[in-house]
Amino acid sequence: MNRLSRYIFQECAQTSLITLGTLTFLIMLPQVLLMVDVWINKGAPTAVLRQMILYAIPQFMVGTLPMALLSGILLTMGRMARDSELVIIKASGVSIWQFARPVNALVLVFTGFSLLLNWIWVPKAFYEFTVLKKALLSSSAALTMHPGSFNRDIPGLTLYVDQQDPRTGTLEGVLVHDQRIPNETVTITARRAHPHTREDRKAALFLEDGSRHWITPAGHYRHMQFTSFDLGLDVVVGLVPQHKKEEVDELDPGELYQALRSDTPHRRHAALMEWHRRLAFPAATLIMGMLAIPFGMQQSHRTGKGYGFIAALLILILHFLLLASGEAMASKKIVTPLTGFWLPNLFMLLLTAAAFRLASRGRNLPEFQGFRAALVHLRRCLPGGAVPAAKPR
Repeated sequence: MNRLSRYIFQECAQTSLITLGTLTFLIMLPQVLLMVDVWINKGAPTAVLRQMILYAIPQFMVGTLPMALLSGILLTMGRMARDSELVIIKASGVSIWQFARPVNALVLVFTGFSLLLNWIWVPKAFYEFTVLKKALLSSSAALTMHPGSFNRDIPGLTLYVDQQDPRTGTLEGVLVHDQRIPNETVTITARRAHPHTREDRKAALFLEDGSRHWITPAGHYRHMQFTSFDLGLDVVVGLVPQHKKEEVDELDPGELYQALRSDTPHRRHAALMEWHRRLAFPAATLIMGMLAIPFGMQQSHRTGKGYGFIAALLILILHFLLLASGEAMASKKIVTPLTGFWLPNLFMLLLTAAAFRLASRGRNLPEFQGFRAALVHLRRCLPGGAVPAAKPR
């Protein structure tokens, strides 16, 4: 790789990586705020919050990766056009095919990374995130007692605490309304309670100086005073993976291949959809990265800084609308998964080939000319964007 190729590769890679980090952060921000809410209100440990964020990153990067690659290449080439570097490169006899070699190397790196994401990291991260989320919702870490309010985190169980010692965790003035047993409602009051963990790693409350009231299935009222009573909460303490892989999103390649041979038609169709999805999105990354090259070659100093971002956004919207439409039709069995996922990629691939063919001949597509003219007109309409008229001699 000569000096020019290294320069093009480094510039495109740097911009694409910065764009990838920025887009991933912006898209993840609402979900991170929800996780922070769970961390604050449920009393989850900071380490758990950090793990949930790390597990969520690969799932969001699947969508931001092609956008970052497309935007990074177009923004870099736009900067080179504004600095007249593209004009010098073309005048030096460098063809679009020579210019495309270092860019295609970056595209292949991003495509390989997308394959790893879709086939290895995303299923594992999705499974671990689901395990973590379910464990949080069912473990004692999520059962932070708020004095003066009712806690209904455990299905069928309502807990009320008057006060709680922040140092020892002892609960004062406890009321428990237990509806976990069908046809038998139990109400327990206790002066104090001590949360603890049994040998089977299930949470429990050790109640002191209280009474137990319940109605039997026959309709008889019963009352019992107690000095101490151990109430099981039927939730596992800690993050114990008890989640069975049911969704095809969570399956590794070997498990997904076994699901393709399932006897259940619905399961087999869902696995086939997931199989094509994991291949179609890396292919979309490859196609959009290659399509950015002829699009970028159309830029000049007159198109402005917004050309690359707007063009990337329009291409991405078009491609993902086609993919989403194909996936929707395949999920409803209007078309096969092969047709639904790969026909949009085939259309974009033909568009890429046509754009390369015209760009190699030094010609512009009609939509390039119209889009560039619209951007130039928009710049002139904006305050301070008008092109000054030449002074009369």
